[in-house]
Amino acid sequence: MTDEPERAYEEVVEDLETVLTQLEDGGLPLDRALDAYERGVKLSQQAQQLLADAELRIDTLRSEP
Repeated sequence: MTDEPERAYEEVVEDLETVLTQLEDGGLPLDRALDAYERGVKLSQQAQQLLADAELRIDTLRSEP
């Protein structure tokens, strides 16, 4: 999915919150705002994937006898 090594969910969310704060502040030039937005989208997708993986692990454990 990404070129970044897998990181903990909490780290990804922390980075996403930083990006959101930067965008909400509104002080970024357009090109940097677009870069930040793109990074935010990637971080959001990464966080969603980590949650989906965790849910799959839980479902697997629940189905084991």
